[in-house]
Amino acid sequence: MVASNNPEDKNEVGLTGLISGDAIKKIMRLRKPPYYEQTFPTKEQALRVEEGWELIRPNKTTVRLRRPKPFDERLEDEVWMLFAQMGFEYLSEDRKFKIPVDSSDVGVPPKQIDVFAADDETAIVVECKSASSPTNRSLQKDLNETRGLQEVIRRTVHAGLTGIRRRVVFVYATRNIRWSDQDLARAKDSSIAVIRDNQIDYFRMLVGLIGPAARHQLQAELLAGSEVSGLSVQVPAVKGTFGGTDFYQFAIEPEKLLKLAYVSHRAHIDEETVGTYQRLLKKGRLKSIAEHINKTGGIFPTNIVVNFRGSRKLRFDQSGPAKDSPTVLGTLYLPAVYKSAYLIDGQHRLYGFALSDWAAKGRIPVLAFDGLEPAQEVRMFVDINSKQVKVPPRLLAELEPELLRGVQGTREQLRRVTARLVDELNRRQDSPLRDLIAGEWDSDGKSRPITRPLLRSAVERSQLLGAIRGNVLHPTLLYQANEDATVERAYRTISSFLELFALGCKNHWHIGNGPGGFLCTNNGLNALLRLFHESMRHVGLLDQQEDNSKLHPSLIIERIEHLVQPVWEFFGQATELDVVPFRREYGSGGQAATVFRTLLLVNDRFPTFAPRGLAEFKRDREQGIINR
Repeated sequence: MVASNNPEDKNEVGLTGLISGDAIKKIMRLRKPPYYEQTFPTKEQALRVEEGWELIRPNKTTVRLRRPKPFDERLEDEVWMLFAQMGFEYLSEDRKFKIPVDSSDVGVPPKQIDVFAADDETAIVVECKSASSPTNRSLQKDLNETRGLQEVIRRTVHAGLTGIRRRVVFVYATRNIRWSDQDLARAKDSSIAVIRDNQIDYFRMLVGLIGPAARHQLQAELLAGSEVSGLSVQVPAVKGTFGGTDFYQFAIEPEKLLKLAYVSHRAHIDEETVGTYQRLLKKGRLKSIAEHINKTGGIFPTNIVVNFRGSRKLRFDQSGPAKDSPTVLGTLYLPAVYKSAYLIDGQHRLYGFALSDWAAKGRIPVLAFDGLEPAQEVRMFVDINSKQVKVPPRLLAELEPELLRGVQGTREQLRRVTARLVDELNRRQDSPLRDLIAGEWDSDGKSRPITRPLLRSAVERSQLLGAIRGNVLHPTLLYQANEDATVERAYRTISSFLELFALGCKNHWHIGNGPGGFLCTNNGLNALLRLFHESMRHVGLLDQQEDNSKLHPSLIIERIEHLVQPVWEFFGQATELDVVPFRREYGSGGQAATVFRTLLLVNDRFPTFAPRGLAEFKRDREQGIINR
């Protein structure tokens, strides 16, 4: 039994307020815009403008006005629209949807649910939290409340949506909320999935490319390792061995593979993401592949390559003894588990089938490996694609932490730590560089003014993690006993240092590559990281490093904050003309010049701050050898 959107049409548990079919399409038109629209008498225009409304168009005796929705409502509409576009069959009609949580006569009021969505496999209960700007917020009370209601909500949903027993998933969707480690741990312990800004943006992008097929990727995120209800997959297959790893060749309906497969996109980066390597899909290519599949009657003969990562080996029943052959025939049983098959190559073909008429009745050829490590997946992805379409340099830079995993050698290990640090600076919620580092799918511009290879190179040149002399690493106070600890300490310290400028000259920082911008650019960060190193040297933090390596990052920043203050003060007040000297230098010599110009801002106030080479630069500038 499915609840109706008619309040009078209640089932035995009162699960009302759900809509489906054409009713969803109707509500989509209302919830899609991030603003309200309304017509008022012309005489009320001035009053309404004071209330925050703005003019769309004047009519003869009325005016059409609009006003932005509040942040909380905007996020709820955004998440609701996401589920609607993913093709969930049932959705909550509005923000007033409630689920009864009391079967007794005590009178406990029903629980208001921000967004509810259900299909034949899952029912998703979403709590939305948002803020107008990045904000630290404790969610302990909310999480505890959700945890306490989970079991009764599950029972109510199962009773209200009869016929199929769906898996009930609890989700917190947030924008501009900085989660504490403690709250993330509480959510995990309570089986509450967390979807934050980056994931919401990723799924919006994905649903715009592949439509309802994006639902399978979402379910893989929310239900990784859980069984897919009602799915059993066994296929005739050929088994072989490649490099000590078993592989299987078989054909399968794309619709079934979509439920098991997971595409590890670089566009989707969060704290739990490991080994992400796929480029984002291209809409034109998807469309052309879908058209080709329809024209050829469901035929696309090229293999899709996947890897089953499960801890247990795939079950394979051999049909007969092998006769001096490296391959054998038999029946392969695929695990009916979300996120069990990682897609290494062929995402456009798989989703092209999903967009075609052959998703359920077609067959797609698959080459499946059993138990490759994530680093082996990345290497295989690069090997396959470098032999076809050249892998872009930016993507190779993003994949460095995985490509260098397990590689021995001092220089390579330092490079891997640096590459991981850049990843952390890009993805963490509290990073001043979050979403400012261009990915393989981005073009350079004001919104993402930093490129990964140049930032990694800037970290290496600054020697903040250490210097290599004679193939021996000479670490700084940021280097720790193991790689994970080094990345964590380096992130905490460097992000805190950069935040001094992100907050101290906020308007300038957000200009990025735009006119008058410098600090939040490749050259600007190169100068800031060198300034960081020289500042620590000046106050003696690079002496007795064994003792200083135990200093908390906040104490390190406290020791140098006064020293670097002239830099954010200058750029906080600088005009576009003032910034020109910092932006007109190019090449390696130009980068050195911009570094010295930045260091000179400190030297002007603190003459004893005199890094090596600064006196020569100052002399050459005064003599006109270098432009002022």
